[in-house]
Amino acid sequence: IGEMPLEMQVKLLRVLQEKAYYPVGGTKKMEADFRVVAATNRDLASLIAEGKFREDLYYRLNVFSLTIPPLRERKEDIIELFQFFLYEFSLQYNRPIQRISPNLMHYLLKYHWPGNIRELRNTVERLVVFATDGMINEEHLPFSLSSMPKANSAPFHSNPQNLREERNQNDRKMILHALELENGNKQAAAKRLGISRKTLYNRMHKLNIPIR
Repeated sequence: IGEMPLEMQVKLLRVLQEKAYYPVGGTKKMEADFRVVAATNRDLASLIAEGKFREDLYYRLNVFSLTIPPLRERKEDIIELFQFFLYEFSLQYNRPIQRISPNLMHYLLKYHWPGNIRELRNTVERLVVFATDGMINEEHLPFSLSSMPKANSAPFHSNPQNLREERNQNDRKMILHALELENGNKQAAAKRLGISRKTLYNRMHKLNIPIR
């Protein structure tokens, strides 16, 4: 909301006050009953003082506010979001990820993420795009590693059993989602996952996914 031009702020305020609007090119007023959930990483108080944000719109929107700490202060969220985006883009690009560099998570957790979740999402997409061999590693990170602490040579997860369980969980999610997208068509789901139908059946059997 902090990036909205002043002329658009006026229009939004009018709709919020009158609960009605005129469609573009229309002459009939339309009723509008909605709620606004707005987000910003800007200091709106400073923008108001500079005349770049309307004070009346600020008070109209600021009925309830929630301050979310930056991503760099929520290390546990980085791990979960990384796995979520990895799953999303693996399906989108039909590129199953078989291996993750042991040092990758170290760099993701040490980075300060000025662009917050949006930057993390774009970073994971880039990693998947460059993972032509089924492995993602720190070489394709978009930010410089030269000024960051060196990673310990030990893997992020020291327990091999945890790694296997995590991979199985991710594989299961990917397969179930692919089947959902293809309405249960296993041939199409296998194609989406970039594997053969036989391999899909084998993985479904291994992961205890019902084969109907």
